[in-house]
Amino acid sequence: MKRLPGVIISAIVLILGSLLQMVFAAGMVFAGAVEHNQFRSGVNPGGGPAVPIPAWMPVFMYGAAAFLLGLAVWGILTAVGLFRLRRWACYSALIIGGCLALFALPQIFIMLVMMAVPLPLPANVDPSQAQMMHTVTKVMSGVMAAIYTIVCAIGVSWLVYFNRKVVRDLFAMGPGQVTQGQPTESRRPIMISVLAVFMMIGAPMCLIMVFVPFPAPIFGLILHGWVKAAAFLVYAALMAAAGAGLWRLEEWARRLALAMQVVGLVQLVLYIVRPWLLTDYSAEIDRAMNIPQPQLPAQLQTMMYGVMFGFSAMLLIAIVWILIHYRGAFRPPAAPLENQPTVAA
Repeated sequence: MKRLPGVIISAIVLILGSLLQMVFAAGMVFAGAVEHNQFRSGVNPGGGPAVPIPAWMPVFMYGAAAFLLGLAVWGILTAVGLFRLRRWACYSALIIGGCLALFALPQIFIMLVMMAVPLPLPANVDPSQAQMMHTVTKVMSGVMAAIYTIVCAIGVSWLVYFNRKVVRDLFAMGPGQVTQGQPTESRRPIMISVLAVFMMIGAPMCLIMVFVPFPAPIFGLILHGWVKAAAFLVYAALMAAAGAGLWRLEEWARRLALAMQVVGLVQLVLYIVRPWLLTDYSAEIDRAMNIPQPQLPAQLQTMMYGVMFGFSAMLLIAIVWILIHYRGAFRPPAAPLENQPTVAA
C-alpha cells in the first residue's frame, strides 16, 4: 500500500527529534557526573571552592537523562511503526503530538511574559551593563518562544493530520491489505484513546514524584514525607485505573476521570481565590532545593501564575468536554434484533 507523504515526513521528524533527545540525555549524564564529582571533591572544575549543590541534584540529572532516553526510544519505535503502517503507531503519533502541544503552549506564553517584564539581575552585575543584559534576555526569550512555537505547531499538525479519515483508514487497513477492503473501525473514539494513554502515562509520573524530594500541594496543604508519598501513590493508582478503564470503554472509568478533573478544577479555583497559598508553596520548594532564587517582580509573578492557571483551566475543561461529548461510546453496543416478525405484503 502506498504511504502518504505526511506519514513519511512525520516519521523522519520523529527520528530526528529522538536523536536530538539522545544528545540531550548524554549532556544530562555528563552534567550529573560533573556535579557528582564536584559534590564529592568540594572543588569545581575551574579550581576554587565548589558552589554548594543539593546532594540529590546529580541523581535528578541522571533521572532526567533516563527520562529523555525513554522518550527517544518511544519516538524511534513510533517512527518505525509509521513506516510499517501499524495502527498503534497512529495512536502513538497522536499522543506525542498532544504531548508536544501541551508542553510547548505554556512555554510560549512564559517566554512572551519574560520578554514583556524585565527579570531582576544578580547583585554582582555592573549597573552599566544592566541594559545590555535585559536586551540579551529579551532576545533569548524571543528565540525560545520561536522554538516552542515550532514544537507546538508540529504537535498540533500531528493531532490534526493523524485524525483525518484518510489517514485513519490507511492505518486501519495496514500494509498487507488491498485498498478496496473496508477497514475495521474501532468503537473507541480517537480522543478517548489519546486521553486514556495520557492518563496511563501520568500514573508512572506520579510514582516518580514519590521519590522526588519536593513537597506536594493539595487543597492548600503542603504535604511532606510519607503523607506526600501516600497521596501520590493513591493518585497514581486512580490515574492508572481510569486510563485502563477508558481504553476498555468502561462507564465507571469515565465517571472516575470526570471526578478527577472536577477535583482538579476545585483545587485550581482555590489557588486562584487564595494566591498566597501558591506563593507559600513556591517558597517551600526553594527551601527544599536549597538553591537561592532571586525574587521575581510582582508583575511577572502575577502574569506567570495567570498563564499557568489559565492553561490548566482550559486543559481540564477540554478533558471534561471530551468525556461528556463521547459518553455515548461507553454504552454497550445494542444486540442485533432476532426473530423479528415479518410484515405481510
